[in-house]
Amino acid sequence: MNISIVLPLYNKAPFVKETLQSVFDQTKLPFELVIVDDKSTDGSLQIARDFLYSNNTFTRNVRVEIVELEENGGVSVARNVGFEKTTGDTVVFLDGDDLYANDLLEVSNDLMINYSMDFLIIGIHLFPSNTFLPDLGKLNQKLIPIFDDVYRIEEPLKAVSSMHFYMGLGSNVIAKRKWMESIQFYEKRNFYEGIDYWYKVLKRVLRKRDNSIGLLMGNRIKVREVAGSASRKKFGAWYEIAEAPLLNSCKGSENRYDKLMMGVVGKRWLRYSIKNLKTVKQKIIFIYKYKHLFKNQLYYFFLRTMNR
Repeated sequence: MNISIVLPLYNKAPFVKETLQSVFDQTKLPFELVIVDDKSTDGSLQIARDFLYSNNTFTRNVRVEIVELEENGGVSVARNVGFEKTTGDTVVFLDGDDLYANDLLEVSNDLMINYSMDFLIIGIHLFPSNTFLPDLGKLNQKLIPIFDDVYRIEEPLKAVSSMHFYMGLGSNVIAKRKWMESIQFYEKRNFYEGIDYWYKVLKRVLRKRDNSIGLLMGNRIKVREVAGSASRKKFGAWYEIAEAPLLNSCKGSENRYDKLMMGVVGKRWLRYSIKNLKTVKQKIIFIYKYKHLFKNQLYYFFLRTMNR
């Protein structure tokens, strides 16, 4: 199995060296590393180049490609460009400030081969808050243990549409590229775009009946909580907040799990928006503008209750 890593890079100068080190330290090296610089202005790209140059043993064994975008397009654009450059049969994305445990690729490779998994979700460790996701205590009925920290997800769509599940946060999915081809990250909005993307890929994977979906826990991906990142950005006005893409891509669908996903993403997005608006006035305007989404949450609550 040839694993390609796509690393979108934009102004991660304080962190990119540590992120690359976590790739270099893998017990199974990736087949290739594609770095897409999204017009960084803080020297991130030069730091990455210098680090690669000083670790030429890695570059002799791993195909490395650096792509420099002519203008800043956002993380979704960088991921889409990077994916098109990959040639491996398995693809994973790594944000420029996150970290891999040194056995992530080896363990993932063995699981996907030995248990016919084309789609593997990785549990994440948020730091410095020391939060671990997902919360397995609330998901046990949806998981079948294979061995320590490894589970087969019995009903994948039911699991990922649970309020307690997290997929697409911190790029925590490894998948076979054949299922990812022709699906793109939504480029006009850079918030919760990963959830929308991976949900589309998962539904495509599940069309093949004999595919199993896995969950790997054990602190394999560390997601850094950085002030000023998209998930922590503060807004002066309600209209500055980009709507989560899945709320549009699943809009009007009669599929039960699409509706459940809209409920999950909608609730998180509404909570995030209210929390990050700076003034009470803007919070009130936001609630008025999106009152239909607040009303819909009651419907989604009853739908989740019936889906347990």
